[in-house]
Amino acid sequence: MNLTTALLIAVAVLYLLIRRFTGEPLEARRLVLPPVLLVAWGGYAVSQAFTGGTLPHAVLDGAVLGAGAVLAVAGGLARGLTVRVFVRNGHLWYRYTALTVVVWVVLIGVRFAQDAAARGLGADAAVVAAALPFVLGLSLLGEAAVVGRRAIATGVPFAPRESRRDGRRESRREDRRESRHESHRESRPEAQHSDLGSR
Repeated sequence: MNLTTALLIAVAVLYLLIRRFTGEPLEARRLVLPPVLLVAWGGYAVSQAFTGGTLPHAVLDGAVLGAGAVLAVAGGLARGLTVRVFVRNGHLWYRYTALTVVVWVVLIGVRFAQDAAARGLGADAAVVAAALPFVLGLSLLGEAAVVGRRAIATGVPFAPRESRRDGRRESRREDRRESRHESHRESRPEAQHSDLGSR
């Protein structure tokens, strides 16, 4: 994996973190499709980087990939438990919490440690690097499995397509209404105090 690809993945993850931390409609397509594409892309990249070599090296590379896959899925399942699922405008939304971000940071640290250990054991560096989209996709699939199951358990429908923009607009309206309500409540005691003073 070259530097450009690594930077693109980093930007994509950061965008995902920001978008989900601010909250977005829970669409089944958006929940499942990106992880599936990442797994497919990562699988292809690994197949291109894997040269086989001697049997011990092939077994080592396979073991490293397997361990990474298990850790990625387990981390995604754990992260999915920290995601807030709620109802807005009649359909489901979801939002990352502070704990979700903490889990992300821990998993990134685990990934770096795993890569260092794999290289220390003599695993093919090209295979380890190429597996990044693959394990990221598996992690997101694990998260999607937990979030999706929790969403289905609510009995509330998933968000339809193009609901994000409508939901944002409604959220801004609610914020404005709350702000006007707070201003009105604050102004009423002042008005009452003025009436008492005039009497």
